[in-house]
Amino acid sequence: MNKEGLKIYDRLLELPLFQGMNHPDLESIIGQTRFGFLKLAPQKTIVKENDPCQELIFLVSGVASVTTTSDDHGYIITEELKAPAIIQPEHIFGLTQRFTKTFTTIEPCSFITLDREETKKLSDRYDIFRINLLNIISTQSQKLQRNLLKKYPSSLEERIVNWIRFRCLTPVGHKNIKIKMTQLANEINDSRLDVSRALNRLEEQGWLKLSRGNIDIAAVETAF
Repeated sequence: MNKEGLKIYDRLLELPLFQGMNHPDLESIIGQTRFGFLKLAPQKTIVKENDPCQELIFLVSGVASVTTTSDDHGYIITEELKAPAIIQPEHIFGLTQRFTKTFTTIEPCSFITLDREETKKLSDRYDIFRINLLNIISTQSQKLQRNLLKKYPSSLEERIVNWIRFRCLTPVGHKNIKIKMTQLANEINDSRLDVSRALNRLEEQGWLKLSRGNIDIAAVETAF
């Protein structure tokens, strides 16, 4: 295997879809699969919401920003995605084959891409690849189902925290939510005044910082 092949080999080992594969299989994949390679400078768009999802996009180095906009455009959630990661793999197949979030580079980022046809071929040829892909999609589905069965929060602060967590792509790290107090009160189904007081209590505890129409959270996993 040449130097470039070794570099690809090392990168694939970091990605969840290729974990567990043996050396001969990985060598065969590198030699027979058409991978795409991309490098982007900071503040460049990777994909936009509603772009067709025609390939798997692996973030192999760097940090990206993920922006989620509600259907009614009432709020916007921005968070970080760190390498290694896959960008919405659940949308390459199924009912909605479009990205539902906008991804932008925060720092220089490198990507490996794999189009739908190459993904199908690898799924047909390699059981481990197919099982890894199914595990990723199944895990996401199970987490969403489990959220619905969790005990209802006992306090307004917990309801606010859960509302934020359930709408984030990842359960850890920095989050920024642009939302008006009246909108959040409607989402939580409580009064604007009570929601404002609960947010101020969370700010006093150091979990978030408030400004007009903006909630900034340094590490969402630190609450409760």
